[in-house]
Amino acid sequence: MRTMMVLAALAAMPVRAAEPMPPAVAEPMPPAVAAMIEAAAGDAAALRTVAEVAKKAYPASAAAVDARVAAITEGAKAARLAALRQQGMFEGWSGSGELGFSTSSGNSSTRSLAAALTLNKESEHWRHSLRASFDTQRNNGVTSAERFGVGYEGNYNISPRLYALLTLQFERNRFAGFDHRFTESLGVGYRLIDTATLDLDVEGGPALRQTRLVTGFNERRTAGRAAARLRWAIADGLLFTEAATALFETTTNTFTSETALTAKLTDSLSARASFSLINESEPLPGRRATDTITRLTLVYGF
Repeated sequence: MRTMMVLAALAAMPVRAAEPMPPAVAEPMPPAVAAMIEAAAGDAAALRTVAEVAKKAYPASAAAVDARVAAITEGAKAARLAALRQQGMFEGWSGSGELGFSTSSGNSSTRSLAAALTLNKESEHWRHSLRASFDTQRNNGVTSAERFGVGYEGNYNISPRLYALLTLQFERNRFAGFDHRFTESLGVGYRLIDTATLDLDVEGGPALRQTRLVTGFNERRTAGRAAARLRWAIADGLLFTEAATALFETTTNTFTSETALTAKLTDSLSARASFSLINESEPLPGRRATDTITRLTLVYGF
């Protein structure tokens, strides 16, 4: 709304007609334009939009507009960094809770309940992410599927795009053939795309896996881990995400993917449609290789 008001005000301002003169000398911003840029300083998207419109309306002031926008951006970065440095261990956490209805196909095909909790924290050098999810399915009063997972990922920033990572994961899914499974991985990640609306990270490294099968056997194996994460802000309040991970062992591979489309309803509440896929290349006899879950959930951010 603030962006639209600022743009409307800019559109109402008179635009100087082009004159057949030598290249214009850089001019300061008109006071009204400067005031509009200051008004948009707290919203990065609005600031970019206002600056572009202002430069088209007043091309002779383009340099002044760019300089002021750069100063505001650098000031915001410095303030953010100072705030991160002052954070305590229990400060700066944000997250979301997710609850909704889901349908499943694969080793079971029923209606179910899905819930998830995500916590995130960023410090000067670290990014921390914790996630827990639970899906339970009942058919005629009998539990036909139950899946629980909790994981942690820590990223240490080496440069603006390069980071080292540690991941820890616990899973429980007896209907897929294992009572529980632990996975630990170290590696590096790199942000291939970093724009205002699109981010793409790729990761890789070695991993260890410990699995307790429903047959009573224990497995301990080394693996290679590769992962990719995509975040695309399609429009204001509409976000597309994709997270895919592959673990390669000597005798079996595991591939997981979660695709989601999230639409903001209010400042704190969103609606989300997501599709999850888990593929085990060597399932136990009588088990299907691929399980899927389609979720329709409400997400509360805090």
